[in-house]
Amino acid sequence: MENQTTQEIKHLTDRVNDVNKRINHIDGKVDKVDDKVEKMEEKFNDRHIDMVELTTTLKADSKASRESTERLNNSIGDFFHELKESNKINNVKFEKVEKSINKLEMTVNDKALAINVDLEEKKMSKGLLGTILVSVIGLVGVLAKVIAPLLVG
Repeated sequence: MENQTTQEIKHLTDRVNDVNKRINHIDGKVDKVDDKVEKMEEKFNDRHIDMVELTTTLKADSKASRESTERLNNSIGDFFHELKESNKINNVKFEKVEKSINKLEMTVNDKALAINVDLEEKKMSKGLLGTILVSVIGLVGVLAKVIAPLLVG
């Protein structure tokens, strides 16, 4: 019987050793899987950190762009307001100048009319008309003699 118990103990020991080998084998696989999971977690954490940094940067850039756009919009609005004010001032100035020109035209027209009336009142003598006519004909002759050679030659 002792022989049988020894064999049973040996058999049990062998079974325990087989189970221990299997446990060690499974522990090795679990360790490999744990290593892979840790690597994946590190990659995930790195990517997550990168995404958080990128998102934060994009939000900051977006906010800066929005603020810059608002400042530009305000600046353009102020510029148009200044243009409107400047145009109002220029319109007033142009109206004053236009009134002055109209007054000047009326004065010139009145004086021209007075001069024409004055000339009609003064009758020109026939001798004066003859002298003016001879002068004009002489002037045309001189011009023809001076200008014609210049044009032809």
